[in-house]
Amino acid sequence: MRILVLIFFLFPVILIAQIKDYKIYDKAVKYNNEGDIEKAIKYANKALEKSSDWSKPNLLLASIYANNNQIELAADYLLKVYDENTLNDVKGIEQVAELFYNNGFYENALYYAEKIISNNIEESSFSSKIDKYIENCRFAIKALKNPIYFDAINIGELVNSSMTEYVNAITVDAKKILFTRRMESNQNRDQEDLFVYDIPSNTVSPLPFNTLQNEGAITVSADGTMYVYTACDRANSIGGCDLYIRQYSKEIGWSKEYNLGENINTNKWESQACFSPDEKYLYFISNRPGGFGKEDVWRSEITKKGFMPAENLGSSINTNQVEMSPFLHPDNLTLYFASDGHIGMGDDDLFVSRRVNAQEDWDIPENMGYPINTHNSENSLIVSSDGKTAYYTSDISGFGKEDIFQFELPENLQAEPLADLELDIITNKAGEEVILKNVTFESNSYALEQSSFAELNKLITYLQKNPNLQIEIQGHTDNVGNETDNQILSQQRAKVVFEYLSAKVENNLTYKGLGESQPLGENKEENRRTSFVIIN
Repeated sequence: MRILVLIFFLFPVILIAQIKDYKIYDKAVKYNNEGDIEKAIKYANKALEKSSDWSKPNLLLASIYANNNQIELAADYLLKVYDENTLNDVKGIEQVAELFYNNGFYENALYYAEKIISNNIEESSFSSKIDKYIENCRFAIKALKNPIYFDAINIGELVNSSMTEYVNAITVDAKKILFTRRMESNQNRDQEDLFVYDIPSNTVSPLPFNTLQNEGAITVSADGTMYVYTACDRANSIGGCDLYIRQYSKEIGWSKEYNLGENINTNKWESQACFSPDEKYLYFISNRPGGFGKEDVWRSEITKKGFMPAENLGSSINTNQVEMSPFLHPDNLTLYFASDGHIGMGDDDLFVSRRVNAQEDWDIPENMGYPINTHNSENSLIVSSDGKTAYYTSDISGFGKEDIFQFELPENLQAEPLADLELDIITNKAGEEVILKNVTFESNSYALEQSSFAELNKLITYLQKNPNLQIEIQGHTDNVGNETDNQILSQQRAKVVFEYLSAKVENNLTYKGLGESQPLGENKEENRRTSFVIIN
């Protein structure tokens, strides 16, 4: 009887404790919607005074604190609603893990992600996501304990404005940076324009073909003649955003804008192009069908017939998620890009992949590490021809929403620096003469002087990286002496160079003596030269 009486007297108390004051809660919601966060918190807490386990006020407070970047406090309120040991609360615990993960609280995120797995939850709707959290958290915890040297410097308010800037490309001579700026149009609607930063003169100028529509994500060929960029909603668009090309020459200036056509563009989305330094391929991003994920890296071979049908870059680079902003370094062996599919710190991370030569497949990408990568989104990285000077877009600090920063890559992330000879090769078109400046012979002889081998070895290195490249070695003389003798001498000198190269590379090489038939000018020293032209 005493037990029954006790229960009877406790029952009203329990009922009172369970009362939910919706008027107070509705006030909290109202103030939150109006942006009066202080009052929203006040009334949400009032609602909890009468019912501490009421889910709605707890979830409202969790949302408020999460939006205010008070992550641990937000998680505390979520955990008042969801029990990590209750199977029915697994979706809520997933929210807790995701909250910690997205904000870089990797130890906490790993704990709750592993808790979900340990409870033998096998629902396909989120198991892959939880597996990814676990992999990334373990990587990130290790990366945080082993940071790399990283000192990012804002490149200044001449380039960076109160709006957002995205770095796109750098010329192979490292003198000009091409970037996109998000502008505010006269209709107060944001749109994007293209700009060039001339480093030696410290000047910024808009590209002359900007319009009131969007132009962005530009790349330039190594010889400076082809510019490909993204433009959206043009009258001749195939999809929403397509890749367009303009050609440039000093004699004529800029060509008209041309859509790159159906071999490149689809009714989907194409953007973020990058030329290979040998101008044989155009790399870009597309969400077209037939890939591995949501957005993949594709490439199109560039031939005399134009841009060939695009091919997917493959599963070593592309994942079932999003890849973006590919940048192929002028060494033609090092690919930088961003991805949220490979193991990393969360969201988009920057990666580097390498290959032995231009005909080989890309290796498994390497995460560039902390603090280059963080739990935030990092993308749009370019690297100068010196292999170590990098530029990227970030919101870590600066003049606007997102700015362009410069930093030096750690040695293990650097690309190969380009020798002057290699710069000469990739900035000349096929068929144009490339002079071997330091290749010399003994007087009236075809015996190579010892100082010549350093230059020839640089050419060997380039040919080994590009085994399909065909070149013709050419010998030249001045017009002193007998023309026939000069022709023979030039042939012998070209043959000696040919034989030295052929012993060390597998490329298809030929040679020819041109004697005194192709002088460069009146200077005799200048006319006595060994050179080559690229055949393909």
